[in-house]
Amino acid sequence: MRRVFGDKKRIDLGSSEFREFIENGRLYIDKTGFIEHVLMEDSKVMLFTRPRRTGKSLNLDMLRTFLDFKQDTKELFRGLYIESSPVFGKINSAPVIYLSIKELRASNYKERLRISLLDAAKQNLTDAMNKSWERTISGLEAGDPTLLRDLTKNIHETLGIRPYIIIDEYDKLLMDNINHSEYETIREWLRNVLESAFKDNPHLEKGIMAGVTRVSQEGLLSGLNNLEVFDVFAQSAFDGDFSLTQEEANELLGGEQLEAAREWYNNYRVGDEKLYTMYSILSYVKRGVLENYWGMSGSMESLIDALNAERADAIADLLSTGREIEAVIERRMSLRQLRSNELDDSSFYSYAVQTGYLTHDRAEGNKAAFRLYIPNRELSEVWQSFILNEVLKNKHASLRDIFRDIEDTEEFSHSFQDFISFQFQLSAYDAGKELEKTYRILVFGLILGAGYKCSSNRERCCGRYGLWLEGPDFNVIIEFKKARKDTDDLEKLAGKAIEQIDKRKYYSKFPKTAPLYKVGVGCHKTECHVTTVLHDI
Repeated sequence: MRRVFGDKKRIDLGSSEFREFIENGRLYIDKTGFIEHVLMEDSKVMLFTRPRRTGKSLNLDMLRTFLDFKQDTKELFRGLYIESSPVFGKINSAPVIYLSIKELRASNYKERLRISLLDAAKQNLTDAMNKSWERTISGLEAGDPTLLRDLTKNIHETLGIRPYIIIDEYDKLLMDNINHSEYETIREWLRNVLESAFKDNPHLEKGIMAGVTRVSQEGLLSGLNNLEVFDVFAQSAFDGDFSLTQEEANELLGGEQLEAAREWYNNYRVGDEKLYTMYSILSYVKRGVLENYWGMSGSMESLIDALNAERADAIADLLSTGREIEAVIERRMSLRQLRSNELDDSSFYSYAVQTGYLTHDRAEGNKAAFRLYIPNRELSEVWQSFILNEVLKNKHASLRDIFRDIEDTEEFSHSFQDFISFQFQLSAYDAGKELEKTYRILVFGLILGAGYKCSSNRERCCGRYGLWLEGPDFNVIIEFKKARKDTDDLEKLAGKAIEQIDKRKYYSKFPKTAPLYKVGVGCHKTECHVTTVLHDI
């Protein structure tokens, strides 16, 4: 079945208006199966949570365009999947109240809701009917949380048809104002609006909401006893309705381009699907360059604020080893914890997965446990270039000064040794058999925090080197050797580490355009010795 429509040279990365894509022949990935899934779902109120830039707004606008009884939109859906669906007969059959919460601001959210509901009435009612509604709404306070429910009642009683309510970015007003002095007032108002509109409302056909996070621990959604949540953790018919499936990627891309895209942008799990990042793939097709598109398209401040030293070390471990973190996580988000910067590990990792910075597989045995990992190269770049650097750059600014003086190998060794020992004691590691790995991960995180490009534990020639650092005008290979007993000479161990670099030729195939320094680190518990040698090319 065909999935890709329109001109591949006409890619719109900013619009979320379905009509524009179809009428202007822009590249469009057929996601009309979402309409079928919504209309065939038994639940009356649905919430879809997905990371940003996954096509949520476009899907909701597509659903509105399909349902809107004031338009004839059949031609827009010709040739798409939905045309052959058993629900196609419901096209242009219902009133739709469409709200985008991203348009609301802390300074005007109550008045903006009134304006949005006046616009919704104009789209669904005749002029005479709309004037009656305007008189009704003018007699109520701008922030009356029952306005949305009142509009559904007015439309139902006037037209004899129950309307749909579609709300895009339902959580954005809260996320944007999480540190605002009026946050609790805004949260309570939004809770009342949603509960009034969706709970036991006989005038509502269906309610559909979309956002990034599942916010429910503070009562925002807890009053909705008829709510069904389709998040990234649970398998459902909606798994492939947002982002890009493998089948869609196969049709859009080909050959080497597909393989490169898989490494960079694939592997984010939603339910039973491993998906590609839609925004990144389309950016790649448009520009022909593999880059970190998704990471540069949004803010990461809340995640950075919640990334303490222990979590930064855990992420550095993921980057270094490619392994996983096993964690019991709470699928619902606590914005109260996020607001107070007191996220526990369960909530932090839930937030990282829901927002798209980590992905997950179900751990065996425990239903609440997940195996978490960095899904692809783009997200590795996000963590290295944006998040870890931001967390560590000020704390470890002195490390940049230490590396700038690497030409004086003896002085560098002393300074680097003191720096590592100080950080190691602060971290209170006791890694036993994993000591070399622990030192490598610690130093890896510190180097990333200092703003240098660094790779870890990669295979070269006759083995795997510890760390490779690429500086502005020098390169460094760092190898670690642990002591087996308290009496071992750490200086000799550092020398053996350098001998291993030479024996296994870890520097082979690396660029020879800059001086190369070999650094050996002998380590025992929280003590280490560093020896540095300029490599003779």
